[in-house]
Amino acid sequence: MRKSLFYVANSVIVITVIVVVLIFLHIFRLPFIYFNLLGANNSLTHWIGWAGTLYIAFATPAYFLVKHKLVSHLKNAFNVHVIGNLVAVLLVSIHFAHQVTRSVSNYPELGTGVVLYATMIFLVSSGFLQSFSLMPKYAKQLRFIHPAFALTFYTVIVMHIIHGI
Repeated sequence: MRKSLFYVANSVIVITVIVVVLIFLHIFRLPFIYFNLLGANNSLTHWIGWAGTLYIAFATPAYFLVKHKLVSHLKNAFNVHVIGNLVAVLLVSIHFAHQVTRSVSNYPELGTGVVLYATMIFLVSSGFLQSFSLMPKYAKQLRFIHPAFALTFYTVIVMHIIHGI
């Protein structure tokens, strides 16, 4: 099962890279449409970024709880954790790519967004290396680094939200 999960995970990563490259090349763009949701008015790409971020923010502690409290469901939870978070990264990547490819006259301030995106990429990379034992020599370090990046992610997302207010 781990082998098929590895191939599905790699497929999601490849799709993410292709979509981001297409956005950077202005071949694929989501329309600039504003949606009002719960009193907040944001663009479609912003809501897509929110969806991905919220998934990561809630699914990660849910996986932690299953891992430590409901061990009988661990295998399914692990698969959902890996694939779900990679799809969430795809959504956040769509948002980020649209932000950094905006016109100069409408370019956003990227400070916390860049840090947040980098943290998310490091979080995913460390999780990928740990999950599939790609660097067994560094397994102990990865068991420390992956949760550390998760905590950093939560800290930076709070700062990113505050910065956007």
